[in-house]
Order: sequence, then C-alpha cells, then structure tokens
Amino acid sequence: MASDNGGSQDDLAVSTYRYPTGWFCVGWSDDLKPGDVQKLHYFGQELVCFRGESGKVYVLDAYCLHLGGHLGVGGRVEGERIVCPWHEWHWNGDGTHALIPYSKQKTKPHLRIASWPVRDWNGMILVWHDRHRRPPHWEPPPVPEAESDEFYPLHPHTRLVKQVKVHVQMIMENAADPYHIPPVHHGNRPETTSFHLEGDRLHATIKTTYGAGKKSTWLTPDGPLEAHITYDTYGLGIGFVRFPSNVLEAVQITSHTPIDEESTAYWYMLAARREPGDTGEKPQGRAARFLKAQQNLIQQDFSIWENMKYLETPSFAPEEAEHYAAFRRWARHFYPEPSPEN
Repeated sequence: MASDNGGSQDDLAVSTYRYPTGWFCVGWSDDLKPGDVQKLHYFGQELVCFRGESGKVYVLDAYCLHLGGHLGVGGRVEGERIVCPWHEWHWNGDGTHALIPYSKQKTKPHLRIASWPVRDWNGMILVWHDRHRRPPHWEPPPVPEAESDEFYPLHPHTRLVKQVKVHVQMIMENAADPYHIPPVHHGNRPETTSFHLEGDRLHATIKTTYGAGKKSTWLTPDGPLEAHITYDTYGLGIGFVRFPSNVLEAVQITSHTPIDEESTAYWYMLAARREPGDTGEKPQGRAARFLKAQQNLIQQDFSIWENMKYLETPSFAPEEAEHYAAFRRWARHFYPEPSPEN
C-alpha cells in the first residue's frame, strides 16, 4: 500500500524485534580493572563482563553450563578465565570450558558459553550484538580528537549515562528531525544541507545560527555565528556530532544500548578543544560551559521519549517525509528476520 510518507507503510514500519545489529556500549573501560567482574543486563538478557589479568575484556552469556550459576554474581577471575562461584568450574574468555577442579574429567570440550565480540574503544566497552550471533561486519570508527593533546580528554569529566524509557531507534531518528529543535530545545530550526545513508553509516550536515537575534552571548560574544554541524551515525548504536571551530570545536559521542523491551541506556561523552594554555584534564572556560549546555540539551528529549508512543506507521508533514522515511527504510536492515537465512 502506498503512502504520502515517502514510501509504503511496510517500508516505514519499525521492526517488532527490539534489538538491532551493531556495536553498543555496555560500560566505561576504567570502571573495569584487571580481575574485575561485572553483572550486566542488556538486549533482554543477563551477561557477565570481566577483564582478564592481561587487561583484555570479555563478555559472555551469564550462566554457567554446569548447573546455571550466574558468573557475574560472585564469580572471580583467574588469568583469562572466569570461575563460577558455585562449584568453581572454569571458563575461558572465549566461552570454552577450561576446568572442573574436583573431577577426573578435567574439562568438557563440547561445552561453550556464548561469547560476545568486544572492543575497548575510546573509554567505552563496546559489544557487537546480532540476533543470529553473526560476527561483526564493520568496526567502530577512529576518533582523531581523542588522540590529540589539543582536545580535553573524553574521560572522566565529560561522561554521562542515563536509563531512558525509549525505543533505541527513536534516539537516532533525531538526525532526520530538525523540526523538534524550536519547541523542545528553544533554538532556531536548522537547515539540513546534506543527508546520506550508505551501508551501516548515516552522514548528514546541518546549518544553524548560534546567538540568532542576540547582540552577544557567552558562546557568540561578537554576535551571531552561522555554523555547519556534522552528524555521523554508525548503525543504531554509535552517534557522533561534530561542532565547528568558528563556534567551539568539539566532538560529541553517544551510544544507545537496548536494556529490555522498554528501556535504553544512553551513554554520552565529549571532547572539546582546550582553552589556550590549559593542560589539565577537566574542561575549563567556554569548553566547560559548552559541555554543560550540551548535556542539558540532550536530556531535554528524555521526558518526551518517556511519555510518547512510538508509532510504527507515523504520518509525516511533507517537509520532513523524505529524510524521515529514508532513515526508517535504512534502519530496517539492522533488524534481522527470525530465521538467519532471511
């Protein structure tokens, strides 16, 4: 059936399966020291995360295949293995069985707990989620700003994590929605100047004016400035916003990890160009004010999301239909069908 939304209703409907394929943050790297174990709950299931003595991070399904003990509750690390708290069965970081300490049958080679691909990426622990456990087919992108001494570090002073009752896709649809900015964020509506969807990446640019209608603000002391802002989205789990140097050069990085059928963990960090002469880790001056403003800005969406109904087949205004519909058609390929061959 055709629609006035830039495609058929089937094209625009959101998958009833809530857990897309891609990379998603499940923790801050520096919260997990060698030998640490963390109990996690994401994608509607229990997981265990641990860092081996080598420093490598592992994520497994949570339950020991002996009698079902939860490895994240009382489990301990020995070398690159996690040890079940109930009978001390040992499991390697790849999920293979390693040792039954009290038995003449030292190991059961056929047993393997499902393991998750992990990347220790710019202070975030990322896991690859795929409905059918297929391996990653793309990698998280590099972040040049994080490697540069000219920017404040991403951690620990800029990060934020919140649990929000929202469909993970709703967060990413903001990239196609400049029309919510005046009523929600009280700014002038930006103009979308480019919008490209290819493979697993969305790349878009917008043009806006900071300090519009004001002689001077803390961010625009010499009057209004036209700014070109870049959005890059990788899957539905990693989003970048880059702000230009004529305002304040910065990169904002978010990750959006489904917890269950209702809620998403929203992870946030930002690297801004340093104030002249400052060598410290904590943002100062305009960089600090910009960080605070951006953290406040992103949270203005939360109450909207938490009290809305996410319509599978929305009705778009003509001006927004093209990009919104293109985004929804693109997003569908991150939701595999129940059978892996489909």
